[in-house]
Amino acid sequence: MVERMGDPAVDPVAASDPAQAPRRLSALRGELSNPLFRNAYALMANGGLTGLLGLAYWTLGAVFYSAADVGRNWAEIQAIMFVGGVTMLNFLLIRFIPQTARTTGRLVAGAYALGSGAAALLGLGFLLTLDWWGPSFQHLHGFWPGLWFIAMAVAWNLFNQQEGAFTGLRRAGWVPVVNTVFGATKLALLLALAMSFPHDGVVLSWFIPVMVALVPVNAFIFGRLIPAHARENSGRGERPTYRDIWRYLGGGYIGGLFQYAAISLIPVIVAAHIDSTTNAYFQMAWALGMMLDLLALTLSLSLTVEGAFDPSALAESTKAALRRTYTLLIPVIVLVVVCAPFALGLLGHGYAARGAQLLQILAVATLPKALIELYCGVLRVQSRTRLIALLQGVRFLGVLGLVIAFIDPAHLATIGFMVLGVNVVVAAAIYPALRRAAAAAPTSPAAAPEDGAASGLNGDDSGPRPSAAGHDRDIT
Repeated sequence: MVERMGDPAVDPVAASDPAQAPRRLSALRGELSNPLFRNAYALMANGGLTGLLGLAYWTLGAVFYSAADVGRNWAEIQAIMFVGGVTMLNFLLIRFIPQTARTTGRLVAGAYALGSGAAALLGLGFLLTLDWWGPSFQHLHGFWPGLWFIAMAVAWNLFNQQEGAFTGLRRAGWVPVVNTVFGATKLALLLALAMSFPHDGVVLSWFIPVMVALVPVNAFIFGRLIPAHARENSGRGERPTYRDIWRYLGGGYIGGLFQYAAISLIPVIVAAHIDSTTNAYFQMAWALGMMLDLLALTLSLSLTVEGAFDPSALAESTKAALRRTYTLLIPVIVLVVVCAPFALGLLGHGYAARGAQLLQILAVATLPKALIELYCGVLRVQSRTRLIALLQGVRFLGVLGLVIAFIDPAHLATIGFMVLGVNVVVAAAIYPALRRAAAAAPTSPAAAPEDGAASGLNGDDSGPRPSAAGHDRDIT
């Protein structure tokens, strides 16, 4: 296990020898045979492809639509993404699909029903408070615009929960496939709708493909992947009980809510305080910066899945994920910092002049965010969801408070400094605990720490873990 998880030493002389190519190919196969890295690399490929298609999408959007329409449409998209995303239960699917077998379909369907129902209710609440959110959302008044908004929010919720199902099933390789088709389709629709729907083509091009994709993708998940997972994992390991899942749901949901709100609610708040044209400049930089966050999240999600499959290897998996975080993220951050002014310049002078520095700062903030997410991955495996909720809450509320107090439409980069500062403080606080988690001695599944044990922070986080031997019904 250690040899597979570690990075093999590379002889510089051998690396330049063509005769060593088969050995290097074998090393690559070994790397991809490790589910931790295979899933993580699939999710990273998804982030890279999504980023490239997103850059092309917004470049053409800036060419074919006015800045005011782009800003207003992007504000609406962010609101839909917040409502649909903050109610998704991916964290539950990623954590418990690896430990279920014949009831996996029931778990996924339950998460879909609970998440989509919550999205509809939250969307209704947003529509009833439209007057609070500024002029960018006033076109949503009325029955049909409101119904369309709720339908898009529910569709976005289900579309994102699909990714959680793929990842929990250890089939994350399908995520970039689905999202590449989605990205290419919305790009084509963006151009096709520019003449017939010049004011709403952006938001329509985004969500029509989402709605169409739901049926075939979920037919594949429920018809093929879940039955295969049930066959492969029948009788393997200890199964979670309903009480395990409901207990995890509380703290896990609050943590997920804060995490997603930091991505999608912050730009909604900003949109309520600036004009549509300035919002276009802000949202472009923010969207590209949040695409980098996908890289920060991937190893955390893969770590959760593999830790749930084999808790005894959590320390070694954490060490390997931490090493990959440094080696993969730092070059990407440097590249974005150097290229941001030129990339945004392709969209027009205003995008580069007003948004380039913001994008550069958000790129730097990706590194402390990645460390925090890795630690949250460790905590998910240990079912210490209260501490996850605390960490994500501090991050979100810290940035939200600073944005509301100090937002300045003339200096958008200030928002980036707020995000960077808060995440650096939280990352510095959890880093010693993350290092200890990576250095811990391997444990047998029977000796794995219970809730709150082996914490890098003081105190019992969530009490004793209920035993499967108790009165709770097992859901294998």
